[in-house]
Amino acid sequence: MSDTSKGQPAAMVPLSTKPAKTRPVRTPGAKTACIRTFGCQMNVHDSDRIRRMVLDAGYAEVPSYEEADLVILNTCYVRENAVDRVRGHLGELTRLRREGRVKKVALTGCIGAAQESTELQRQYGIDLVLGTHNTYELAEFVGLPTMEETYTPDLPGTQGDNSAFVTIMTGCNYQCSYCIVPTVRGRMVCRPVESILEEVERLVRNGTSYITLLGQTVDAWRENGLKFCDLLERVAEIAPRIWFTTSHPSNMEDRTLRLIGEKETIVKRLHLPVQSGSDRMLRIMHRGYKAERYRRKIEVFRDAAPDGTLSTDIIVGHPGETEEDHEETLKLVEDCSFDSAYVFKFSPRKGTEAAGIPGRVPEDVVQRRFLQVLRKIEQNAFTRNRRRIGVHEDIYIRHGQRPDGVAIGETWNGHAVHVRTGAPEGHYVTAEITSAGPHVLYARDPKT
Repeated sequence: MSDTSKGQPAAMVPLSTKPAKTRPVRTPGAKTACIRTFGCQMNVHDSDRIRRMVLDAGYAEVPSYEEADLVILNTCYVRENAVDRVRGHLGELTRLRREGRVKKVALTGCIGAAQESTELQRQYGIDLVLGTHNTYELAEFVGLPTMEETYTPDLPGTQGDNSAFVTIMTGCNYQCSYCIVPTVRGRMVCRPVESILEEVERLVRNGTSYITLLGQTVDAWRENGLKFCDLLERVAEIAPRIWFTTSHPSNMEDRTLRLIGEKETIVKRLHLPVQSGSDRMLRIMHRGYKAERYRRKIEVFRDAAPDGTLSTDIIVGHPGETEEDHEETLKLVEDCSFDSAYVFKFSPRKGTEAAGIPGRVPEDVVQRRFLQVLRKIEQNAFTRNRRRIGVHEDIYIRHGQRPDGVAIGETWNGHAVHVRTGAPEGHYVTAEITSAGPHVLYARDPKT
């Protein structure tokens, strides 16, 4: 929908840099919009782009469908039940439209880029369907001038927020057997280094204290001889606190792992998805590395940041997985002693190679293996977390005080902490860790 007459793209519409929370929630007679986000951090970031468009078009954001003139569903397509979940929401929106309470519905995100979107639009009368690469077309739909699309629009970060995502790349060049991301997000495109640094500087200048670098395979970023480690080091010189996700073992350099331990501003937390501990399964999955290579990466990280936290992704029950493969995964879990993990039962996605691979694992076997992996990870995490009892930690407050007086924070080693404090988000408190569970540490009242 961009104006490309005479070969020249239309100028980018400069969206507001004001934080959404400073705007009035609703004024009499104002158009209203409800944005519902499903899925990963990338979708959260995309919803921020969407939010800026609708706010600058004069809409007030509201929390519920019943209050909204326009509803935007920003969707995920990774799991098998993703479309079913969206169907449930669309069914509810159809009822509200019949009652005259919702006027328009837009579907964006990964489902919008999938084949199922055509059927959904026809069945539910969706007014606008957008994928992951043409979100900019929402501008005209909500009444803004045509926008020029870029793979990661040059939008200022949300000024005034204590933490922010900064996208450094989109898409993925890998072809993992089970993954739909390359289909719905496209091939990898890296954002220029100067654009990234300018956004980080702008965010920090306006009060953001925690930057998370974001990408499907964030450590695959590169530009003109620079690699991810070079970018991470430069950002770490600017931002008071920094983290990154999600990484791929094939791209993870030893110097990046060492940098995590060396730079004070980098949170000592690594999320490095392994998916399986079996070389045979890693080959079937097209992961591009062997389990021993992954173990060596973890050794480098543990040496660089001995008290740092390590998390991973593991898929249980991929087609063809044998009991021996499962035992290899359990062995890797024990060797790496993960602090946490996202453990998934295999979910076939239409359009992926794994959806057509024979040798489906029976559901009861998948459930047993799932619980075995989960329990071993939790046992290891509980053992490691108990080592922090008695330690005084500098805790960054991520989520402010709840009604029960407890705030949720994060240590420099990446541990989640529950601490009773009224300190505002973005501030630090120092407190002693008094107890631990497999997923969180608990601290006594901080020193005043």
